[in-house]
Amino acid sequence: MNIALFLEDVTEFNGALMFIPHSHKGGVIDAGHDVQTTSYPLWTIDDETIARLVDEGGIVSPKGKAGSVIMFHGNLVHGSPSNMSPFDCTIVYLSLCHVDNHIRRFKRPEWVAHRDFAPLESLADDCLMSMDSAAAE
Repeated sequence: MNIALFLEDVTEFNGALMFIPHSHKGGVIDAGHDVQTTSYPLWTIDDETIARLVDEGGIVSPKGKAGSVIMFHGNLVHGSPSNMSPFDCTIVYLSLCHVDNHIRRFKRPEWVAHRDFAPLESLADDCLMSMDSAAAE
């Protein structure tokens, strides 16, 4: 699961995220790492596959005011262009996955890609319903 929190307004002009709708329904798509054109390995999909997926599902760019949140499946084909506008676009991403799928080569500063891969601890199913009466007051 991916969660994107817009810290600034996101428009079609300031490097917004792009999605190919329904692309997650086909499961995992073969991808490779671009290690030539980026400062860190970037997952990429070949142009033919992208063209086919766009023909099938189109392409959309979500927009929103600062504070907006988008949640999307990790298999949904997504990407973002560079921001060529004079408007900032800061988005905080949380990528939630199995702890076995953690970063192994740290190329970005810790404040960008943290290093705590401890699993989340589950709470009881009724944890929100069973609040202590003193805490509810």
